[in-house]
Amino acid sequence: MNKRYTFYIVMIAIGTFLIAAGLRDMLADRREAAEAREEYDMLYNIYSGQDRATVIATETPDTGNPGNRAPDNPPEDPGFPTLDELAAMNNDFIGWFSISGLIEYPLVQGSDNDKYINTTFLGARNSAGTIFMDYRHAAKWEEPVCILYGHRTYDGSMFAPLGNYLNTQFLYRNNTITITTRDGNTLTYRIFAAIQTDAWDPAYGTAISNPSGASETFPNAPDYATHFLVLSTCTRSEDPDERILVFAAKT
Repeated sequence: MNKRYTFYIVMIAIGTFLIAAGLRDMLADRREAAEAREEYDMLYNIYSGQDRATVIATETPDTGNPGNRAPDNPPEDPGFPTLDELAAMNNDFIGWFSISGLIEYPLVQGSDNDKYINTTFLGARNSAGTIFMDYRHAAKWEEPVCILYGHRTYDGSMFAPLGNYLNTQFLYRNNTITITTRDGNTLTYRIFAAIQTDAWDPAYGTAISNPSGASETFPNAPDYATHFLVLSTCTRSEDPDERILVFAAKT
């Protein structure tokens, strides 16, 4: 057997191994994504009393006039029993996050910012994770600025839709966030800006250490605003530090 033939055999073997490994990883990712969707669909059904697939199919993002939009078929107020049921499933539950037709998920706050990166609401190990509030916000919704983190997944779930907010027209047509807190209060925020940046953006420091500087740091912050949300997700680029930030003000 000559050296060239041996080289070709080795390269074919390596190529076959890499293809098999890639397929294995792809199948594992799809399995995890399906498992996460099943869990979060179940939680949405508990919260809203509606089937998520039906709601998402009928509540596509608004393409009409800029401004606030209301869902065509908003879920009925789930009331305290439903919130208590979710809290019983996970004591870290702090509220329900909604941008109707785009994002509908329970929110948690852990003792650190690591756990929920790869852990679902019900505690399963899964790369989809859970949307969570920065653990340093001790006062939760009373904080002047709160950061919420979520993955920008390949299947379009979690915080994947945030990339659309880099488009100004999309932002103004789909700019209302509603949060139902664990104790049953309803908070409404208006999205006013989105940027592509990195993990060292001053917005992170403002949210944690200098909330009084939010109106000066956040782009286009409305004059009336005293409480803000910063939604943070990755960009799926080759740069692991790249981020998309979406800014919203409490109305």
